[in-house]
Amino acid sequence: MVETETPSPVVCGFSHLHGTPVFVVPMLAQNNRELTRVLGGVFLSAQGVWLFPGFYPYAKDVVRDLKLVLPEIQLSPEAQSHLEICENTEALITQQPIPSEFHEGFEFITKPYEHQIEALKFAILMIRCGIFYDMGLGKTKIVIDLIRHEQQKALILTPVVGITTWFNEAHLHSGGVLRVERVIGSPKKKRQAIMDSPEADILVVGYDTAKRYYDEIINTFEYNIIVADESHNLRTSKSARTKAAIALSARASRRVLMSGTPSLGNPLHLWGQLCFLGKFIPARDFWTFRKFYTMQHKAQPRIIVGYKNLEMLNDKVGKISIRKMKDECLDLPPRQIIDVPFDVSPEQKKVYNELVEGACTMLQDGTLYEAAHAAAVIQKLLQILSGFFIKPLPDICSGCTDLRVCVANEVKPYTSRCKVQQTPPVQRVEILKSNPKLDALEDLLDSILAEDRNKVIIWGYFVAELDIVAQLLEKKDIRYVRVDGTNSNKAQDIATKFNATPKIRVYLANISTGVALTLTSAAYTIYYGLTYKLDEYLQSLDRNYRIGQTEKVMAYRLISNGTVLSYVAKALQNKLNIANTLTDRINCVVCPKNVVCLDEGTIPFSPGCIYHDRVGRIITRPQKL
Repeated sequence: MVETETPSPVVCGFSHLHGTPVFVVPMLAQNNRELTRVLGGVFLSAQGVWLFPGFYPYAKDVVRDLKLVLPEIQLSPEAQSHLEICENTEALITQQPIPSEFHEGFEFITKPYEHQIEALKFAILMIRCGIFYDMGLGKTKIVIDLIRHEQQKALILTPVVGITTWFNEAHLHSGGVLRVERVIGSPKKKRQAIMDSPEADILVVGYDTAKRYYDEIINTFEYNIIVADESHNLRTSKSARTKAAIALSARASRRVLMSGTPSLGNPLHLWGQLCFLGKFIPARDFWTFRKFYTMQHKAQPRIIVGYKNLEMLNDKVGKISIRKMKDECLDLPPRQIIDVPFDVSPEQKKVYNELVEGACTMLQDGTLYEAAHAAAVIQKLLQILSGFFIKPLPDICSGCTDLRVCVANEVKPYTSRCKVQQTPPVQRVEILKSNPKLDALEDLLDSILAEDRNKVIIWGYFVAELDIVAQLLEKKDIRYVRVDGTNSNKAQDIATKFNATPKIRVYLANISTGVALTLTSAAYTIYYGLTYKLDEYLQSLDRNYRIGQTEKVMAYRLISNGTVLSYVAKALQNKLNIANTLTDRINCVVCPKNVVCLDEGTIPFSPGCIYHDRVGRIITRPQKL
């Protein structure tokens, strides 16, 4: 009798790839297709092996999948030992109170709060994680301590206004030990900073700069930690910013997301952030992710009418993140948000109603402005309510012989590819004769600044709004600092000056710059203009409501009842992102039932929505005053 040779069992080994724990399985011709079903599998054809995530919390899921598709598989001693370490990690993460031996031997340069120690422990145990702490809870210190603890180089991606904050915080929380290189200034200075980065411990880069100088960064700076600060900036799956951040993350073993608002009411915002931690985490691809978590309109699949399976998405996010709210961690003074009403002048009412009635308006010089798109309409209406009107740029496309070619190739006027004119002319702003909104602001300032120690933050959405307010402050001889698009890279230095100088009473800034700053010397905030982007609103609202604030905080929003401004204010208060409404849904902002739907919780295209049965032929109009 001939004995048949027993096939050797398949062995799952263990290794590290660029510092990342991985399980390794040799190529098996008859089982390769089965192995595609295992979580996070990547096949390296040159080496003839499969690699799978070997880090917590996915190691256990990978081993489970492997045993399902290959029942005969065995774990090597190294793989078994590492799996046991991963299984113990969960107990360590949830252990409370935090044992003192956890950070024994690690010296904190600046004293941490308990919630910061908890997040540091979490980030040390989890090589891929999200720190989703409310704004003002000191997330930057947590990451600086993580970098010191791991003694590894780190690449920080952040909004441009946060670059100087990282530079200062790294010096503070490391006692000057960590060398930080900032990529700011002219293109020449940015390239030089990247060239100097090999000697640095931390390289801090703005998101858009990282996109532009991707090759220089990846070829010059050797990092093993990457951090996405204000990671909600990665929410758009198709953006070059998101793609560059995900590509840069592939170099690093340790990856950290930081945000107080990771999802602004839309689960699709999490796609780019989860991909940053690992492409296998959200789903095979964006469209699979979108289909699984959203409900599309039957006649118009591109339109999202609701969400589903959110408990599964919450579980997915909860596995890799730690979440804390302000009221859990800090004993902050109370904050009150008050809407201050103002009337519109006859002139404003006339121009406003003309735009509402025909989606066009006649300016004083006879220019007819047409705005059929909801986003353009709402911007113009908000301008009118703030006492000005930005005139449209001259039409250089009508009659142009290249118009058809430009449309086909998406060439826009006043850009480098335009054959008529490459740069736009100076923006023309028409100031309306009367401005009740500015009068309401002046009354507020008189009341607040009557007490010498009081300071106030004033936010505007348009540059013209900042100009209008600045003229008022100068007329009243009120000292102020200003941050807009021309100096946002110096926002941290300007904020420091504002906090330290008693005679500077007002911090005047564009809402979009209200990120990564501490303005706790001001207990008052006034919104002269409102953004319809929820993340910008929440960020700006919390600039003076964070660690260090000891006074009761008052936030005033100048609102004209019955206008589109009142809808935006109410939607932001309900944490609805109007930017999504304008781009992903319908023209809810200019719908006459908008406030009613907000109160009743009516979802676009659902029963109760006036467009429920006629989504293919939406006609929307705002209400006249």
